[in-house]
Amino acid sequence: MILPARDSFRYDLESPDDRYKLPKYLEEISGLSYYGKGKIACVQDEKAHIYILNLEKEKIIDKYDFGSDADYEDISVVGKTAYILRNNGHIYRIKNFKKKDRKVKKFPTPLKEKNDTEGMAYDPLLNALLIACKGSPSIEKENLYEGFKAIYKFDLEEGELDRKPYYLIDLQRLDNYIDHSAFTRLSVRVAKRLRLIESETSFKPSGISIHPIDGEVYIISSVGKLLIVLNRSGKVQNVIELDPKIFRQPEGICFSPKGDMFISNEGQGGKGYILKFRIHEKD
Repeated sequence: MILPARDSFRYDLESPDDRYKLPKYLEEISGLSYYGKGKIACVQDEKAHIYILNLEKEKIIDKYDFGSDADYEDISVVGKTAYILRNNGHIYRIKNFKKKDRKVKKFPTPLKEKNDTEGMAYDPLLNALLIACKGSPSIEKENLYEGFKAIYKFDLEEGELDRKPYYLIDLQRLDNYIDHSAFTRLSVRVAKRLRLIESETSFKPSGISIHPIDGEVYIISSVGKLLIVLNRSGKVQNVIELDPKIFRQPEGICFSPKGDMFISNEGQGGKGYILKFRIHEKD
C-alpha cells in the first residue's frame, strides 16, 4: 500500500511484471546491481562470489571469485569495476572483475559491525558510494544520532568515507507517514514509553539505489517491509508498505537505465528470487 506521499509513485508493487527464481546457492542473496544488456550482478551473504544473472535466459551465466568468504551485503558495478560492501563497513574494489587477473583492493572505513552496513549504491552525481546502515547510525562510541538511520558517503576519488552522515532519516517523522490501526498506535506508544522501541516505525535499511531518471534515493527495509523514497535533499517523498506475501525478505534493490526496478528477496528456507517492476509514466 502506498502511504501519504508528495509525488505520484511510478511502480505497482502489488503486481510484479516478472519474477526470476534463483538457484539454491543464492537463497541468501543480499545485494544486486544492474550490469547492462539485461544482466544483473548479485552477491550473497556468505561467499566471495559475484554472480551474473541473465534476465532473458533466467539463469546464472557467470561467477567471479574475489576473495575470502565473509558477510557481503551489497554490490555496485561501475563500468568494469565492481564494489562490494561487507557488513563491517569494509569496501572491496574489484577492477576488471570479469578477468582472471582482476585486482582486488580493500578499503577499511570508520564504520564497524555495530553499524551493520547492508546497503550500497553508486551515485554518479557525487562519484561516490552511498552506504546505508541497518544498525547504529553513529561512527563514534556515543550514539550521536539516536532516533535516526544514517547513510554515509564514500568518495571514490579520495577513497575515503566522510565521517558525518550524508543523509539522516528521522524515524519519528517517518512515523507520520504510517497509518497505523488504533490498536497498533496504542501498543507502540506504550512500548515507546517503556523505551522498548525508539519509534513506531520498524525501518532498518537493507538496500539502497539511485533512480536513474530523477535521481531520487530508494531505500528498502526487510524489517518492517518498507520502501522509502528521498529527494536529493534527503526529504521523504514516499513511504510504501510492502506485502510480505510478495516480498518474503527484501534485501537488495537496483534499476535499469530506463527505470525498471528490481528487488531481491532471500529464500528463508526456499529459493531466493528477484522481482521486476516496470516504470509507469507520471500522471
